[in-house]
Amino acid sequence: MSVPSGRKPSAAPAPERGPSRHVVLLGDALLEAYSSIDKTPGKFEDDLLPGTRDQWKISVVSAAEVERAGSSLVLPRDATHAIIFIEGNHAIEQSGLLHGRPEACGQTLEQLSLAADEFERTLGRLIHVAQAAQLVIMVCTMFHPNYKDALRQRAACAALAVFNDRVTKRAAEARVALIDLRLICNESGDYDKPTQLSQSGLQKAANVIRYAMFELDGGARRGEVFF
Repeated sequence: MSVPSGRKPSAAPAPERGPSRHVVLLGDALLEAYSSIDKTPGKFEDDLLPGTRDQWKISVVSAAEVERAGSSLVLPRDATHAIIFIEGNHAIEQSGLLHGRPEACGQTLEQLSLAADEFERTLGRLIHVAQAAQLVIMVCTMFHPNYKDALRQRAACAALAVFNDRVTKRAAEARVALIDLRLICNESGDYDKPTQLSQSGLQKAANVIRYAMFELDGGARRGEVFF
């Protein structure tokens, strides 16, 4: 854990005002998960990184844009940091994997593995793009869903573990920081819907992301895990 004992990320003091930094959200899962965010310039920064409007600018580049542009993709010239977060909860839900019969377990696992392969290819592409731009990189795991039905919750978390395994593996291979949202958004009040965070859940995640960015700027090891 990279947060010192007794020191909460939400209480971490912001450093004195320095040069402006530009963080690019690679993959738009943050926007999907945090649908309550006001996207107005300035207000967006205040919601995601409260109290840092003068220090941080935020841009969003979706995974689909990266895939379409290929090697011709150009990130903002003044970009300094990248937060990489692509969502797997919706992919699992829409695939129908959670509705299969128990006797079809082998086929379900194969489907899950194939979906995770595609997910990992996209994630690898996003990391490559950020590395090519020489940005400070943070990769986010996916938070667990919050289904009321215990059986559905267990099945969804088991399926999501396959995707998060690919996230942690890719982050370790690339030696980049990991933001573990599973350990941050872990209370029922953190959710508005089973796969959508509430404002308080957003705030908890934003506090750790903000803390991680300042720590990495201050010389923390790039392969640290933040939660």
